Amino acid sequence: MARRSARAMIRLERARITTRDIITDESLHNAMMIHAAFGGSTNLLLHIPAIAHAAGLKRPMVEDWIAVNREVPRLVDVLPNSADEHPTIRAFLAGGVPEVMLHLRELGLIDLNCLTVSGNSVGKNLEIWEGSERRNRFRDILYKKDGVDPDDVIMSPERASEKGLARTLAF
Repeated sequence: MARRSARAMIRLERARITTRDIITDESLHNAMMIHAAFGGSTNLLLHIPAIAHAAGLKRPMVEDWIAVNREVPRLVDVLPNSADEHPTIRAFLAGGVPEVMLHLRELGLIDLNCLTVSGNSVGKNLEIWEGSERRNRFRDILYKKDGVDPDDVIMSPERASEKGLARTLAF
């Protein structure tokens, strides 16, 4: 992993892509959307404003968090908020953040033009993920080893609604 990270840094340097190109108001908003879809913890309520402040960007206020959490359905069913007691590893095997982002893309809730550390846009990375062998392999492992349908861990908005998943943050 260290070698891959070093190679990624070299690619970013050669392409003249800086942190300022990657951390933007839009990318932080994407992070807030993903956080809401996961039903994430309160830690990010501290970290995203701190990152925004350090980057000289607009810091999300309570009103911003309220708006995001009202707009974004919770799609992930893992502990500590899991009715089926799915451990976090199952969210990873079901596809993790990229899988959640596929659903948010379909809902039109994330900015696909944001640049990522891969040098690709979010949209391009999601296209790659959608057809990746790794995605299929991990989802297959979850099903074969645990007998769990990945779509019962990271759900479509319709399935999450049918299952009664509720948002986890309220202000």
